[in-house]
Amino acid sequence: MGNFCGGLWCWSGDDDGSTNNLKHSFKGPSSGSLLRTVQNPDVSSLIEIEHEAKRNFHDTFILGRKLGSGSFAMVYECGEIATKKTYACKVYDRRKLDAGALECALMEPFLLRRMYHPGILRCQGFYKEDDMYIMVMEELRGGDVFDKLQEIKGDIHERDVCRLVKMFLEALAYIHARNIVHRDLKLENLMLDSTSPTTSTLKIVDFGFAIQLPTKDATLTEVLGTPGYMAPEVIQGGPYGKPADIWSAGVVVYTLLCGYPPFHHDRIKNIQTLLRSICCGYYFFDSVYWNDISLEAKRHGGRVARAQVVYPATSSASTVAAWRHGEYTQGDWTPPVV
Repeated sequence: MGNFCGGLWCWSGDDDGSTNNLKHSFKGPSSGSLLRTVQNPDVSSLIEIEHEAKRNFHDTFILGRKLGSGSFAMVYECGEIATKKTYACKVYDRRKLDAGALECALMEPFLLRRMYHPGILRCQGFYKEDDMYIMVMEELRGGDVFDKLQEIKGDIHERDVCRLVKMFLEALAYIHARNIVHRDLKLENLMLDSTSPTTSTLKIVDFGFAIQLPTKDATLTEVLGTPGYMAPEVIQGGPYGKPADIWSAGVVVYTLLCGYPPFHHDRIKNIQTLLRSICCGYYFFDSVYWNDISLEAKRHGGRVARAQVVYPATSSASTVAAWRHGEYTQGDWTPPVV
């Protein structure tokens, strides 16, 4: 584990920055803390979700075993008393939420309850108890894609990667069509609804950092995300928008194909070097891992993960479209425009 706090940056987690969140801070954080700035939050949206919150969670559900934990919340299994159906629920201790964490806790259910897509986590309800916020959501029994890759030691057929990428990009296109930027797309935030990577449905989860833009051309400047997946324009604090998600999608695809992320190799020893490598586009295709990967897949991964890429105002489908491979070579699906 390592901490990096210097200048405007505060980071806590593994030294390679692969699975931890990097957030922008304009105050002197304590060592190892995770902070984010709140830049003009949509107060009306937060008030609306507060108003919509129900008050009868314990009359409706029975809390079960712990499934996991995150930066601000614990995740539990829960059972609906009336229907006997099982769900997952994210439980926030309201007393421990700072302004940024509060925005995350309220914005996620606000956005999820307004999206309906098979590739996006479904929110069943949002509850407010004395000391807690509780978001009830569908239970995804397949776990996240990162853990699945660890379990199978990265041994996944390119055809299956193509199938997962197809679902991922279709869901991302749906999100972007609603002017929503996720801002933390990574393998850990892609989950499967069953244990089989060949038949399960992939879903995008964790919309705590997501934001809905007022217009399609609006931009953001807040620096946050997971270091290894962040686009150069996000790291540099420049204006960014939906194309930053496309960069993260490219990192996801690259990692799915070869089993390691593009900006993590022997020369990267710390978070500063990682960020510089991303901004300079310092990545490569190791022949040991890429010899059996199709040329189309290499072109796709390289095109999206290249720091010199110029994002058009409306990104073309070819920028992030999954390659035509295996069961998709006959053109039986149209790559979504994201």
